[in-house]
Amino acid sequence: MTKIGRNDPCWCGSGKKYKQCHLAQDDAAASEHRRLKSAGDGLLPRVVERAQQHADAVPAAFARYWNEKYTPDQMAQLDDLEGRGAERFLTWFAFDYQLDDGRTLVERLAGGVEDFPLSEEESTVLQGWTGVRLHPYLIGDSTNRREITVTSLLDEQIYVIEDQAASRRVEPGEVLIVHLLPVADRFYIGGAAAHLTADTAESLRAFLDLHLQAMQREQPDATFDDMLRTKSDLLNHYVMELPVEEPDPTIFEKILRETRTALALTGASIGLLKPSDRNEP
Repeated sequence: MTKIGRNDPCWCGSGKKYKQCHLAQDDAAASEHRRLKSAGDGLLPRVVERAQQHADAVPAAFARYWNEKYTPDQMAQLDDLEGRGAERFLTWFAFDYQLDDGRTLVERLAGGVEDFPLSEEESTVLQGWTGVRLHPYLIGDSTNRREITVTSLLDEQIYVIEDQAASRRVEPGEVLIVHLLPVADRFYIGGAAAHLTADTAESLRAFLDLHLQAMQREQPDATFDDMLRTKSDLLNHYVMELPVEEPDPTIFEKILRETRTALALTGASIGLLKPSDRNEP
């Protein structure tokens, strides 16, 4: 957006100079956003740190997120094994995993269930995060070097993300699997993202379609939002199956074939077959 000078016509079309119209209101909104953004920047590390204190819940969550491929004692190795895997897991644990009372850690902290001191700004930000879940987004054109435009792979809703570093690393058509955190009227990437090549988009959508159809056997009105509220770990199961070293053009059909087999065997949405369940030559 082009910066408006104090003596330029106001953006609202009133015909007045900007300084005589919306300047004070815009300055106040910008100041409020800076306060909330600063609160959010400090809050996310605190939430992730609190997630690590729920040691009793980690083993079951770990098994779900990594589809039983790793164990919690491998946490320190995950950054090398899975590309910032420890950060990805802990962010998912905080925002997506339902604890014993059926609430996520973020929901518990925002609701005052746990002793977690919050400033007024932190409380406002955290309330806005309670509905956030891991989600796949298709990258569009960057509007400038500070922003990325993304579209939900599931409902085509468009978001503009403020992230100068990420805007230099992504290309249109690629996929981000990430927690998108609202702060005031803007969105930011929360924690580490899984960054996938453009050729994954169609396969990932088909993979999620299969799991939604399985969920709808018992809940006919279920939506993608319903599925991600309880089964967003499926997104990581998909990521884990992708080749790391050499491209494999057959991998997408293999993923979908194994998913169909798993769902047909169980009658429920469970993720990809675990290595021990496969019967491959």
